[in-house]
Amino acid sequence: MDSRIEHVLALSLIKGVGDAFIKKRLNEIESYIDEIDLLGNMLGGKVTIDGIKENLPLAHKIIEDSFENNIKIIPITSIEYPPLLKEIKNPPAVLYLSGNMANLEKCVAIIGSRKSDNLGNKIASKLGSYFSKEWSICNGLVEGIDKYAIQNNEVVFSNVTGVLSGGLNYNKTSSKITKDLAEKVLANNGLLISENPPNKREDQFSGSKASRIQAGLSKGIILIQSSIKGGSKYTIKAFSELNRPLGVINFRGNEIFEKEESFSGNRIFIDKGIDGIIEMCEIKSINNIKVKKIVPLKSKEDYLLFEKEL
Repeated sequence: MDSRIEHVLALSLIKGVGDAFIKKRLNEIESYIDEIDLLGNMLGGKVTIDGIKENLPLAHKIIEDSFENNIKIIPITSIEYPPLLKEIKNPPAVLYLSGNMANLEKCVAIIGSRKSDNLGNKIASKLGSYFSKEWSICNGLVEGIDKYAIQNNEVVFSNVTGVLSGGLNYNKTSSKITKDLAEKVLANNGLLISENPPNKREDQFSGSKASRIQAGLSKGIILIQSSIKGGSKYTIKAFSELNRPLGVINFRGNEIFEKEESFSGNRIFIDKGIDGIIEMCEIKSINNIKVKKIVPLKSKEDYLLFEKEL
């Protein structure tokens, strides 16, 4: 058993030790992760030697559960940890993965409402079909835009990267739609990834929390359909700090797009740009926004322009 994985897990399980703290002290953690006594003394505060040691049995059990379910564990101290994900302010201390890890090198997220309409679904499927030829669609594997962005006629595109809000033992941890999509993703050269131990169930908060992983893994994000108050704001807020391109579906002139609340998020981005992101995502200062470029998308020519920004 890899002691470094066990030690990072035990550290992350200490109450009050969050992912942002671990990133901030990462250099020290990488230097002393093999020696618990030195690590505890070096970090101080909420981190104690006893606190780490108390969590070792649970960390050991999580590692065993992962091994039994063919789930790979990558701690943030590993050279295998996705470098793009490290750029967010609170990258998960530990990742759990199953499937084709090569997908991590070429992720693009296609996001939007869980309560999508026919127009949004058609656009999502069209965009997913186009980008899945060269990219891995990074996806939350839930109802609505997510579902339609990774499949056509119930057939899931190849090389999808699914970010689960529960553990990767999805038959026990996830909703029916996520279970069904996860099965199809793995069967078609896809990858499943989570920050949660294999048997941890998804809950009402885990979805919004997992959205930062989707943002961090993706070289670009495309918003298909969202209201101003929609859950997409959590992904976009995390993404807005990363200096990467944001694509936004722009169907100006279409009656549904112009009038429906379900596209109000798109409209505010198209009309107000960075100020729209600040308003929708409730960001306190424009200085916190580092979006490389907002690219309106309507035609395949626009898709090509977006790809050039990736």
